[in-house]
Amino acid sequence: MPSTDFTVAFHIGAHKTATSHLQRSLLKASDALADVGVRYYGPDYFRLPGRAIPRLFGLNTDKDPAKVKRSPQDQLRLMRKGASRLVLSEENYVGVLNSPRRLPVKSRYPDAAGRVGALAKVMGRDVDVFVCLRRPTAFINSAYCQMLMGGRVMPMARYKDINPTDGIDWLDLMRRLRHAPGIGELTVWRYEDYTPLFNDICAGLVGADHGHLVTPLPRRIHVGLSSPAVAEVLHRHAQGDGKEMGFAARKILPIEEGYPPFDGFTQDEHSASKQVYDDQIAAIAAMAGVTFLRPEPD
Repeated sequence: MPSTDFTVAFHIGAHKTATSHLQRSLLKASDALADVGVRYYGPDYFRLPGRAIPRLFGLNTDKDPAKVKRSPQDQLRLMRKGASRLVLSEENYVGVLNSPRRLPVKSRYPDAAGRVGALAKVMGRDVDVFVCLRRPTAFINSAYCQMLMGGRVMPMARYKDINPTDGIDWLDLMRRLRHAPGIGELTVWRYEDYTPLFNDICAGLVGADHGHLVTPLPRRIHVGLSSPAVAEVLHRHAQGDGKEMGFAARKILPIEEGYPPFDGFTQDEHSASKQVYDDQIAAIAAMAGVTFLRPEPD
């Protein structure tokens, strides 16, 4: 694809990897970034009515062609506003965190590579992709709590049946992304390294000369549920009153006040998950065409 006078970076998640913290940090710096030729668009933009990425770039015209307001190139020019770097962040574009159909998950983000490739095709240029990964058991714990916060309640044992740890194959996802047409640079890091890597991540997204303009927000955005909070939600649900309890339980029984974080896995399950995760991370870091970010050694 042609490389002209601007580049596109797309942070695609994954979910539950400090995406909201990074997005809000970028949003806070968006005016300063615009002044130096970097335009940032995140969930605050893409989740407004009519602004989902497929709608904006005509990727779902077969469903409702009358709702396409402009060509992909016109949309690109509108969002770019003459900038030299366009930065997008929207994890929902590559797939959902929790399927409402409650069907077993065989593979996470099976359509990610095709969706990013389709966007690159209509943009007429390669898209640099940024991805954060997380240990599967921790990812599933967090996703389960997110589901409860959204008002969908089921026991953790049932959730684990639907979302097995072997359905999270980060190596397979990275291979699919790396081999997809239209994907330029592929930058990857671990959620566990997010804090020490924050400056490097931002430098990659917005450019080495402008990364300093993005400063991390001082607090986490989405804190998970404590074990007693989850127990309360499940108890209320059993009594027919748990649908809207997630936020209330988090407020009443917060992790910040010393209540233990919810954990639906045994230590043996965590150990097995970590071994698989470490092996996958090592293979990803060795992949050709992948920039794997690591913290400086102590």
